[in-house]
Amino acid sequence: MKLVRGVVQHYSWGDPTSIPAMLGLEPDGRPWAELWFGTHLGGASKVIDLGSSDRSSDAPGLADDTGGLFSPLTAISGELPFLLKILAAAEPLSLQSHPSADQARIGYARENRQNIPVSNSRRIYRDPFAKPELICALEPFEALCGFREEVESVRLLHSIGGAASRIARMITDHDLAHTLRYLFSGTEEVRLLHNEIIEACHAHQSASAQWASKLSTSYPDDPAVVVTLLLNHVTLKQGEALYLGPGNLHAYLRGTGVEVMGSSDNVVRCGLTNKHVDVNELLATVVPQPLPDPIVRATPVTRTDAGRLWRYETPSAPFTLWVHQINGTETLRARTRELTLCGSGSTDRLQRGEVAYLSPGEELTLTGKATLFRVTEP
Repeated sequence: MKLVRGVVQHYSWGDPTSIPAMLGLEPDGRPWAELWFGTHLGGASKVIDLGSSDRSSDAPGLADDTGGLFSPLTAISGELPFLLKILAAAEPLSLQSHPSADQARIGYARENRQNIPVSNSRRIYRDPFAKPELICALEPFEALCGFREEVESVRLLHSIGGAASRIARMITDHDLAHTLRYLFSGTEEVRLLHNEIIEACHAHQSASAQWASKLSTSYPDDPAVVVTLLLNHVTLKQGEALYLGPGNLHAYLRGTGVEVMGSSDNVVRCGLTNKHVDVNELLATVVPQPLPDPIVRATPVTRTDAGRLWRYETPSAPFTLWVHQINGTETLRARTRELTLCGSGSTDRLQRGEVAYLSPGEELTLTGKATLFRVTEP
């Protein structure tokens, strides 16, 4: 068995305890935001072929160069089109969307012509690829995802009252696209309106208003705070997911989950961050259409005496995420290049927080009781 060693990303919004607990490690005081498994240049994994060797000397889950035992994952897998992560957010991430494949290709060529270095923090298109994402909750996971049905946003804004009712009437008289452009216009009128709406949110008990109130303390003059009132507020249960296709405006708020994404760095941000934002590019790439039900639920595929298999629908993505629950002995058979994460429980060969790589045609027999997240090519 080829055991994959992940790379930790200590971003400021990360949870200091969730990922260490999953790996059986003591927290070290730093934020552990993401643990990457894949071939992405920003954190390429290494592997060790355990075979039948004693695993007792292995360090759990993390990349290690000691003893020359580890080799690059790319040496056996080539470049993978997806990246598997464990993501743990203690604080909200930026409000953002991802471009379509055509938008990424055009944007990447344009920024190349402008001679903007790929390493420049103001660069948006770092590669010519789309970046679809799926986040599957390991625990209750809060997020903002896609635009709420217009009638629901109008109802919420009227209930907040005051200046928020003006935005409600704008949605009714025009549409989401017009309203979005107005809220990001940066005029003095909008700034005053923003302050009045946030003041009203302080006293409103809805989750959307309370989050807007909370976000305004960190980003007091950010128009994106009021824009969040137009988005679906979602609390995922364990096993529920969000699929973020091109143009989906979203922000993770808090929680821990398994994330799979296309191996791309293209993010268009419009607020709730200290990183570079480009509102004009966001407005050019976002899809201002309602998303009535953003939650993706796993579809049952097969059932055996020792296990059950589900699949998440991810249209046009360069990956498929499967959940495989086993209770007994089960043999996994890879049809494509595959990463398998033990998300909970344990088996004789794969423990919680560990990832195995399987090549096409390779088999892995596991005995135990565990929930496995298997990422394959489509």
